[in-house]
Amino acid sequence: MKIRRFTDNGRQKFVLLYNQIKASIINNNKSIEKGFTKNLKAQVKNLLNDKNLSEETGITEEIEFKNFNNSFEFGEYLNNKLKEKSFSSIAYDGNLWDWLSLYYFDIVFHPKARGYSEHRYILSEDWFTRNRHLVRTPWYIVNVYGKNGKLFLAKETYTGTDYLEQFISHRISENYTKFAEIAFNLYFDKKNNEPKPGFSKKFVKRNKQKTLIKGCLGRLVDKLNQYNEIYDIWEMKVADIIQLLPKEFDELKEH
Repeated sequence: MKIRRFTDNGRQKFVLLYNQIKASIINNNKSIEKGFTKNLKAQVKNLLNDKNLSEETGITEEIEFKNFNNSFEFGEYLNNKLKEKSFSSIAYDGNLWDWLSLYYFDIVFHPKARGYSEHRYILSEDWFTRNRHLVRTPWYIVNVYGKNGKLFLAKETYTGTDYLEQFISHRISENYTKFAEIAFNLYFDKKNNEPKPGFSKKFVKRNKQKTLIKGCLGRLVDKLNQYNEIYDIWEMKVADIIQLLPKEFDELKEH
């Protein structure tokens, strides 16, 4: 199928329909499985099939509905299909991303999903919630950070990850792209092809006390902000920056 984008009217109808879905979930004890009724599923299909509510994008690559092992695979797929368009021309195009959200609704809206906030399916203008869109974000991470995005997109297409949540919550992630490469080198288990557990959050509760996790992603942010005041980390090699990190990171460094 050709990649399309909503008309403004089409996007408004999608927003209204999703609000109905969300309300139905809330009214059914917050159960996605019960709240996403047959009637609402039919409305999703009808909206997708109504060509009067969307328009062609001019992209020659066609997409197909399929399942992906994780969000990284999904992001790679979308990045390849959208490569004809420049980053700036599509990055903030809510009509495009929300149409893709509708097209892939069955893999991003799932009974096992941990939440159903609208910004997961409807592109927000807010910087923080914009990066929680379950279709745009995989594309964005792969487009900007390449293979290093495996750290943030290791789970199913219908959920985010703690590493992603922590990463996107820091402004440094947006401009200093080496941050992702450094994080990937420290926190991604290349042997088992999965993120290392226990380092995504900065604090955990232990014995009812808030405890700092040494060597975690949040501590990496602290150190990068500190080094940015002392060194030209924008020009430094990633390996050299990693070697600057204090002893708390030693177990994470590759030897």
